[in-house]
Amino acid sequence: MDALKLVGQTVKDLAEATKENDGFGAAKFVVFCNQPGDNPFMAGAIHGLEEADTVLNVGVSGPGVIARALERLISSNDPGNLHIDDLAEEIKQTTFRVTRCGELIGRRVSEKLGIGFGVVDLSLAPTPTVGDSVGEIFQILGVDDVGAPGSTAILAMLNDAVKKGGVFASKNVGGLSGAFIPVMEDAVLAEAVEKEALCLEKLEAMTTVCSVGLDMIPIPGSVDADTISAIIADEMALGMVNQKTTAARLIPVPGKEAGDYVSFGGLFGASPIMPVRNAGKSQRFINWGGRIPAPIHSFRN
Repeated sequence: MDALKLVGQTVKDLAEATKENDGFGAAKFVVFCNQPGDNPFMAGAIHGLEEADTVLNVGVSGPGVIARALERLISSNDPGNLHIDDLAEEIKQTTFRVTRCGELIGRRVSEKLGIGFGVVDLSLAPTPTVGDSVGEIFQILGVDDVGAPGSTAILAMLNDAVKKGGVFASKNVGGLSGAFIPVMEDAVLAEAVEKEALCLEKLEAMTTVCSVGLDMIPIPGSVDADTISAIIADEMALGMVNQKTTAARLIPVPGKEAGDYVSFGGLFGASPIMPVRNAGKSQRFINWGGRIPAPIHSFRN
């Protein structure tokens, strides 16, 4: 908890140091819980202590490919003959093809470079480009706006289908290997925030079944450091109790409040700033310091 208090202040300091660019410095800082050592995706990319001295890890993506495959399946069939498991199967098979491509190219590149081949991270990572959105997959699968009831169930199914398809396609699967939901980097997610269909609390619920966590979330610059620390603590609790990787990349935008718009351009994208409910009411919790006891995961030993 002492470290968490420092981290919350660090996020605020990074944003303030880059206030001329809407706090962009915070977009380059992510806090992980249960971080895998072979993650090739920024901003959390890491060459872990258990890795070889030199290794090539490949990150594949392609939410747009998944979306187009689902559209073809739906348009070529009578909707009454399709069920959710048919859609999951299409996601699985498409993920296999995308991942296999990454595997074959990665092995060829590592051979040419004369270095060891590490893993394929088969994560679905969106970009702000129209047609390359994880949020679009949600809409195809049946919710009008991301954040509507059913969104968490869809994300759980999507994550599972991606893993099942990718595992068979690659000799070594690693990294995060799942679906990302970075608000600013996904045009459909950002649109859901603008419509107030997607809130911070719903995103937190969705992080229990996604690949990472609260990713690229712009929040009001007035949110205090202790509240940021507490949000990160919530994500860490989800990761520790569920034995999964989770993270937080929060961007307090100096001088702007909820509903204002922020854009970083390129792959970093743009979004309205999300409101943070109950800000400023976690100070006593964060100021305890000390250590939350590690949770018990098993009585079988």
